[in-house]
Amino acid sequence: MNADCTAVRQMENTSILYRVGAPLDAVLRRCPVAVAGTREPTQWGRRMARELGRRLAEEGCAVVTGLARGIDEEAVAGALEAGGCVVGVLPYLLERDGGLNPRAVWLLRMATLHDALASVVAENPVKDDGCIRAWLAMRNRVIARMASALVVPEARFKPARWGTRYAVEHALTAGRLVLMFKPLAKSDDMIKAYVYFRQRGAVVVADVDDVIDIVERQCRRRRKTV
Repeated sequence: MNADCTAVRQMENTSILYRVGAPLDAVLRRCPVAVAGTREPTQWGRRMARELGRRLAEEGCAVVTGLARGIDEEAVAGALEAGGCVVGVLPYLLERDGGLNPRAVWLLRMATLHDALASVVAENPVKDDGCIRAWLAMRNRVIARMASALVVPEARFKPARWGTRYAVEHALTAGRLVLMFKPLAKSDDMIKAYVYFRQRGAVVVADVDDVIDIVERQCRRRRKTV
């Protein structure tokens, strides 16, 4: 499978992204909502993320994620099981041997299995081991500008290389609404992450129904301005 180059208007700017899967226009015409969170969720976090993905798909929203394991993966599974649309944003598309990034392979296979629509994009075509860490952080800029809002079902505080923090910071910088659940687990790292994001402007939601109500209002406003 070959990647092709596509220009995507992302609200404030235009970026050149490499893509495989469904055309972005077909996916992003539905109100796109980003989901991010810990790679090590609790069972509650997994259930919330999967339910969130399913409900967003049922409401006609495209789910945008970095395709990380944990929260991202659960949200994607929920959306695809409901026949929804998913955009995966990766640091690169192709391995050095020319094979497709394994996370892209996973998403496209899942979409085919559920007869759903999926697209995978990256700013960089081929893997470069020396750049991976920087690319992982910077892909959150693409995710934030592509989505109307960002939802964080569950997060764990990390002092460095914290992907959820990058996602939230880029979303807030881009003027996107950030929604987060209050953690059910009382572990120190989850409470610290909750306080950290709340202090920086994230809006706390009670449940998935709360998210859907807020997202619907955001999407109506977006349709009026596009």
